[in-house]
Amino acid sequence: MVKSYFLHGGTEVFGLIASNTSNSLFDGKRAYVPALEDVYVWDLKRGEHLGMWHATSHTSPVTYISRSPTDPDKFAVGYQDGSIRVWSAQSKEVITLFEGHRRGISNLAWDRDGVRLVSGALDGEIVLWDVTGETGLFKLRGHNHRITGLVFVSASPPISDPSSSTALPPSSTHLLSTSQDTYLKLWDLQTQHSIESLIAHRSECWSLAVLPQLTNPDQDHTNTEVPERQVLLLTTGGEGEAKLWTLSETILINGPQRSASGQGFMKAIFHVGNLTLATSGAHGARVLSATSHAYSLRGGVNGIAIAFQVGDRAVEVWRVQSPEEVKTKSSRRKKKEAAKRKDVAQEVDKSKEAEPAFNWAERFSHWVTLRGSGKVVSFAFPPTSNRALISSQARPAELQILLALASNSLEVFTIPRPSSKSTPQEPTRLHKVALPGHRTNIRTVFLSSNDQLVATGSNGALKVWNVKTQKCIRTFDCGYVLCGAWLPGDRHILVGTKAGQLMLYELSSSTLLESYNAHTQSIWSLDIRPDGKAFVTGSADKSVKFWNFAPKAVASQEQDSVNGDVTQKCLSLSFVHFKTIKMTNDVMGVRYSPDLRFIAVSTLDCTVKIFFQDTLKFFLSLYGHKLPILDLDISFDSKLLVTCSADKNVKLWGLDFGDCHKSIFAHEESVMQVAFESNSHYFWTAGKDGLVKYWDGDKFENIQILRGHHKEVSSLAVSHNGIFLITGSFDQSIRIWEKTDEPLFLEEEREKELERLYNQEETQQAELLAVRKQKLKENGKNNEVEEAGPVSKPTAETLMSGEKIVEALILAASDLESIEKYRSLKSSMQNGTEVAKLAPPVRNPIFVVFNNISAHAYVLKVVQNVPRAALEDALLVLPFAQVIMLLTHIKYWIEQGWMTSLTCRVLFFLLRVHETQITATESLKLVIHAIKTGMGDRLTKQRDTIGYNVEAVKFLKRQIEDEQQDKQFFDLDVKPLEEVKAMTGKAKKRKLVL
Repeated sequence: MVKSYFLHGGTEVFGLIASNTSNSLFDGKRAYVPALEDVYVWDLKRGEHLGMWHATSHTSPVTYISRSPTDPDKFAVGYQDGSIRVWSAQSKEVITLFEGHRRGISNLAWDRDGVRLVSGALDGEIVLWDVTGETGLFKLRGHNHRITGLVFVSASPPISDPSSSTALPPSSTHLLSTSQDTYLKLWDLQTQHSIESLIAHRSECWSLAVLPQLTNPDQDHTNTEVPERQVLLLTTGGEGEAKLWTLSETILINGPQRSASGQGFMKAIFHVGNLTLATSGAHGARVLSATSHAYSLRGGVNGIAIAFQVGDRAVEVWRVQSPEEVKTKSSRRKKKEAAKRKDVAQEVDKSKEAEPAFNWAERFSHWVTLRGSGKVVSFAFPPTSNRALISSQARPAELQILLALASNSLEVFTIPRPSSKSTPQEPTRLHKVALPGHRTNIRTVFLSSNDQLVATGSNGALKVWNVKTQKCIRTFDCGYVLCGAWLPGDRHILVGTKAGQLMLYELSSSTLLESYNAHTQSIWSLDIRPDGKAFVTGSADKSVKFWNFAPKAVASQEQDSVNGDVTQKCLSLSFVHFKTIKMTNDVMGVRYSPDLRFIAVSTLDCTVKIFFQDTLKFFLSLYGHKLPILDLDISFDSKLLVTCSADKNVKLWGLDFGDCHKSIFAHEESVMQVAFESNSHYFWTAGKDGLVKYWDGDKFENIQILRGHHKEVSSLAVSHNGIFLITGSFDQSIRIWEKTDEPLFLEEEREKELERLYNQEETQQAELLAVRKQKLKENGKNNEVEEAGPVSKPTAETLMSGEKIVEALILAASDLESIEKYRSLKSSMQNGTEVAKLAPPVRNPIFVVFNNISAHAYVLKVVQNVPRAALEDALLVLPFAQVIMLLTHIKYWIEQGWMTSLTCRVLFFLLRVHETQITATESLKLVIHAIKTGMGDRLTKQRDTIGYNVEAVKFLKRQIEDEQQDKQFFDLDVKPLEEVKAMTGKAKKRKLVL
């Protein structure tokens, strides 16, 4: 009989605030931050976790988050596997899934209408997506490195156009992109080609921002080489400065134009200035630094602020000044220079000279420099309002900025108004979210005896969590925790540190009861004796020490109403050292056997020594590992000992004779920890490869592999009832894995693993094939890169969707054939009695399940259920024989008027891909002719319906706008009337004085 096990699955993830894999967003109250493969929503004022966006069975980390400019509920999230998911923040569900990139997503941007989305990847490819149609439009190639900036740009209608007051500007027609290959490119989305490309920085170009409403009041209109209508761009690189560029709106409207000299074309992008960034010195002074790197920039509230990340912890905030402020400062500077020279005549002569050319860099002034408490991963401003970016009366209010730190924390700073005083502005930290997570890597995890509390230790902090609610209930400051344990009663926690200290904490009072220098070097392991009366520690100082628990008298002061402060003595828990074993090498692990017969000690020389627990006499020496043993454990019946090592192996030993039962190659990297499940010989291993594995210690079989962590799993703790286990990782996450009632069979797990490896290998081969094809095209075209191409990425899901369509076509063909035979046989019969006795054909049960649906409708239903983003990839799988069958169904769909938009999309794609074969197939001529005839009528009706609906929506919009204007008019008209009445009443009360 085949033995079955129980399946384990991940249920909860906690300890994370924000991971360092992506940017973060801020709306003034909430923060939307990456949390490995999920997105967390935090209430920054209360420090509460509001929600999580989680895709089932998806483990790739988040790499970029972007919010729709028109729908605040819609977010686009890019992942490391190249997928993009559009989420609804309210329902926490995926709206659309896009698959088109072979590498991770590095940047995302929405167009102004929130209809199109552009994505950039680590391999330099750019893909334009239709969010409404749920399909990829085309792919742009031109960069050969990571995409760091993407911005849609569009030209406003000319001011001289009389219809410009009522007509809306056209949608985004061009795209700006920056990359680490130092290039800044301008793309024409209509022609799908780059119309200008220039080197933006000498080193990597890190970010891009656009300020479209900043104008140059002193622009020289006589210069024909420089277009009049311009948009301001900012880029940052590794030179310690930000560069300013202007983009010609004239070229955006009219396309590339010949220069006045007739040689070449006019430039669309001009370099107009630099902003020299700075960092804060030791005493708060601004120290110019030419080596600081501006990693990223973002636009601020109302466009009045631009922030630059400089170095690891510094964020510089610059203010955009109005033209009046620039002129005022310029005149003051001139007056100061004149006063220094004390030459009035020279000043008068100079005033008659022409004004110097306008300098765009003068529009920006340094506002304040922020310093986070840790390394800054990303920062974000609240969203920009719809008002004008800059006006002469605009005064920047207090500005909030969110900093996401690499130390797993969030900080919100408030920047005060700019002051005319010479003293620099001091930002204040408004909120901080830090308690629900560790600042550094998690090194140890251990459960209480009732499995209700779990403690985790890291460098500088020991945290206690409620397993049921995943809330942090206690935080203790301590050293670098390497090991720990709950003491009997679950009221105290004992930890060993890297400095060799033993620290005893009391949970109820949240106090440190005792700190004792137990060892001279790191304490790598400690274990509580099964009877709960003593414990043992192993250290890098080559010693194993034994300790007894003992009460300790502690003086405490209490308030007394009669005698005042009264000093009393009370008993407190403590520990006393009573025995030491000296070893020849560093001690890496110690463990008592449950029957109290033995104590096992692993050392740096790759051996395990077994001693009798009562006499401490040597019993066995277990050797066989090639690298140091990192952890060990003993089974509940004290018969098996399991060890894990840095040599990637796990060994099972018998404690009777010390023989090695089995040596297993367990992980691809070092095996960090091992633990037996209670009352069984099943055990768990945690590896540096980020995997957690479940093993059968009797049959030496790998039962299950748990994937979820993104860095090395440093520790694990198995519950005493064996229902769940908790793991801690260097990705600063703590995960709970629970045992389910679903049975697990080893053969099925092996098949799933082989299928996963096959799909992974197939994807890699497809990527290599695509790269080779691209290189062949470039070599055949004199190394010219084909800038535009289709969006396609075959995945296991698309292959399955294609197979479903093929199965539906085969079922439909057999059903139609049986019906046709029945009809022909029925028509050939002349006797009515025979016709009545003729039974109709038995249809496939699938058709019966769907209410006896027709074959044509069933095929349409299957095609309709394919995700829109994966439809074209699924159609590519179809052999040409099935394409012919599908075209006959499309002919019927058009005749019936079913799903015209979907039918057109499928038809046009098949014609584009199989054009040559379709035209060469004689049997399809009548089908194509019928499709052509019916398609024209259906599209005409569809166009009329859409046009009617559009005009109706416009009418409703005008009606609503008229009502709002009338309401505003009457509201404005009432206030002066009330003021007049108030003034009239006051006038009546006055008396005439003679």
